[in-house]
Amino acid sequence: MLPVLRILLIEQEPAVLQALSTNLAKTIPNFEREDVQIDIIECLDLPKALEYVTEDGDIQAVVLSWDALNKSEEQVYSRFIDQLKSIRLELPVYVIGDDTKGLEIVNESEEIESFFFKDEVISDPEAILGYMINDFDDRAETPFWTAYRSYVGEANDSWHTPGHSGGSSFRNSPYIKDFYQFYGRNVFVGDLSVSVDSLGSLSDSTNTIGRAQESAAATFEVKRTYFVTNGSSTSNKIILQTLLRKGDKVIIDRNCHKSVHYGILQSASFPIYLSSILNPKYGIFAPPSLADIKQTIEQNTDAKLLVLTGCTYDGLLSDLKQVVDFAHQHGIKVFIDEAWFAYSLFHPSLRHYSAIHAGADYVTHSAHKVVSAFSQASYIHINDPDFDADFFREIYSIYASTSPKYQLIASLDVCQKQLEMEGYKLLNALLNHVAEFKQHMATLKHIKVLGKQDFMEIFPHFSGDNMGHDPLKILIDISELPYSLKDIHKFLLDEIGLEIEKYTHSTILVLLTLGGTRSKIIRLYNALKKLDSGKVKLSKSTRRSRLPENLPAIDLACIPSDAFYGERESVPIGKANNRICAGLVTPYPPGIPLLVPGQHITEDHIDYLKELAGQGLTIQGSFDGEIYVLKDKEDK
Repeated sequence: MLPVLRILLIEQEPAVLQALSTNLAKTIPNFEREDVQIDIIECLDLPKALEYVTEDGDIQAVVLSWDALNKSEEQVYSRFIDQLKSIRLELPVYVIGDDTKGLEIVNESEEIESFFFKDEVISDPEAILGYMINDFDDRAETPFWTAYRSYVGEANDSWHTPGHSGGSSFRNSPYIKDFYQFYGRNVFVGDLSVSVDSLGSLSDSTNTIGRAQESAAATFEVKRTYFVTNGSSTSNKIILQTLLRKGDKVIIDRNCHKSVHYGILQSASFPIYLSSILNPKYGIFAPPSLADIKQTIEQNTDAKLLVLTGCTYDGLLSDLKQVVDFAHQHGIKVFIDEAWFAYSLFHPSLRHYSAIHAGADYVTHSAHKVVSAFSQASYIHINDPDFDADFFREIYSIYASTSPKYQLIASLDVCQKQLEMEGYKLLNALLNHVAEFKQHMATLKHIKVLGKQDFMEIFPHFSGDNMGHDPLKILIDISELPYSLKDIHKFLLDEIGLEIEKYTHSTILVLLTLGGTRSKIIRLYNALKKLDSGKVKLSKSTRRSRLPENLPAIDLACIPSDAFYGERESVPIGKANNRICAGLVTPYPPGIPLLVPGQHITEDHIDYLKELAGQGLTIQGSFDGEIYVLKDKEDK
């Protein structure tokens, strides 16, 4: 299986199209590229060309013959290029035409990769083909991975860290050699030290690491990209501490990942919480409403930052362009935690909801969650015109190890290459598989896949706020099944090896990632069909839990960091009324923080916690039925 450089050649005159195609095809062997398959598709009209681009993800270059004398419709070619780019943002377009009209042509569109004289392409096609091959190679470049693999292949003697010396201490031990044998040679010889100067430093973005980050920034259409090797939890905290100082106001979605809440603590900033919108029936939440966001911004125009989750765990999406534009009008920077939506730019059906496309100043992606990278591999993307790179580097150094794992860095490098070269192709196939899966699921009687229509009914602001849903987050309603969640989980695990990503009392969430295949989806459908038909040996259960209707509001008594770092004590939940919380208390599901440090605890919070505890749900931040609160002044 080789990479494919498929060239879409568009020319409206059949004889000219044949001449161009034949000459280009004859030239391909001259380049002696055995590492890539190069072929050509001929096309006579623009609408058909758009069909090809939509359906064939292996098209990596478009050659457009521009008839400057055709005045039947003004700017027909530039509009075509805009349409093409709306489908495949990364696809380069090469224009051929009359050289006397070349300047006029390139002035008509800013999306032209390069211009060539048509007669020269017919007589000497090597020039344009060589240009396209060079661009293809540049796009497919992996600066760090290529250099790293080469260095490892040289098998140099190791006189530096790590101490296992390329696996020698494992390989030659009768006690732990099984560890070496399990992982294999390359894992150990590839476990290098930062002493390898030629590969570069992650903390300083030097040499091949720096070039890999620049390549990733080009792929993601941002000014800067940084690699992080200890997860987006760290990426989030790096951004927050870079931008916020003690006492600064920051507007955040209450349901942001806990790393955001901890970043607030570490920056000693003052959070203004947006209300979480919870649906008790399904135990899922929606992003804050646009009205709530706008009102909070207008009431806190002195806020330094707005922090939102770009895609919820369940796949609900905000129309971020409206949010970003409104925040920027008030001089507020926008940071989007887009951990679960790293592929958003690379398909037209998802791109509108992309944080980068919306113009966010800072975006984090958990590359390991849904695209092709190792666990803990994360990207930080930056578009802020006021970005303080020096201070960012200082904060980055607080969190980054001085001995990062090179395999993680390499995985981030190859991840961006895959998204650049075949992201659209992979996503298009997955989305088609999901559409087929939903069609078949619609025939079941007791199980359903929740979709846009359901979310419109569940959340009143879904339609008005132009919200969306990521189809690759398959949220399945199992509330009508007569089995316990525990038994359903065990059946799916035994039947198809499905470890549920997330569940509530009435839903299960299945993630489709770049590693998803049609056969996996078929196996999932087959297992769900058995559950739906009742042809399973499971005990019937009528007990159904439900989350409480209302999530009590947050009322801060002090800056969260003052409470978190203050003198504290542990008290039973039932005796915490009128105390100030000193820790983060988060029931799961739904995973929304009920109590944050600095919050005034009321009977409503206590009743809510007791009800959830009675259902046997996990309450993070509660220890043996107790939570941490600030010591009363009279007790000190």
